[in-house]
Amino acid sequence: MIRVFIADDHDIVRSGIKRLVDEFADLTVCGEADDAFSLSELTREAAADVLVLDVNMPGVSGPGTVREIVSLPGTPKVVVFTMYNEDSHAVGFLRAGASAFINKRRSSDELIRAIRKAAEGRRYITPELAEFLFENQIDIQKEPARILSDRELQVVRGLADGQSATEIASELGVSVSTVNTFVQRTKEKLGARTVVEIVQFANDNGLLG
Repeated sequence: MIRVFIADDHDIVRSGIKRLVDEFADLTVCGEADDAFSLSELTREAAADVLVLDVNMPGVSGPGTVREIVSLPGTPKVVVFTMYNEDSHAVGFLRAGASAFINKRRSSDELIRAIRKAAEGRRYITPELAEFLFENQIDIQKEPARILSDRELQVVRGLADGQSATEIASELGVSVSTVNTFVQRTKEKLGARTVVEIVQFANDNGLLG
């Protein structure tokens, strides 16, 4: 029996997932929450195998929340169930340890497949997300510190300090266009679309120290 814990701040969503899960003999709902402030403790107490997590609700601090949950003993696998598109949004969560990243527009069958795969200790990637990762040459298996070159890390740290491209270029002794190239290359490697997402990823993965 796969024990599923549901964390979503919308009652109607939790009720819908619960009704869906109850249709399958190998699944059962073992608990619910409408925020993420005590999820690690709640899911351990409920002996949950899989946590279905909305990442746009009170208490969620991006991929860091997933990393905190999966890093502790006795905590469940995490299936992110969200309104975010299956593109760059997914990268940080998967690298943080999520077993799946599923858009809420997906079919109920796909959510169930993701839950079962997660319970088996396997990762579930939707076809759309797989295409995005392939097209952008993103390897979510690599350690974050090995994704970026030393120069790219220097640029990211400059951005995190609030420096402009001109200031970073002056500090590194390169042209502004070179800095912009590093930024673009970093976006492609991380699956980020903005500088804010780059800095958030670096912060979540301890790359700013």
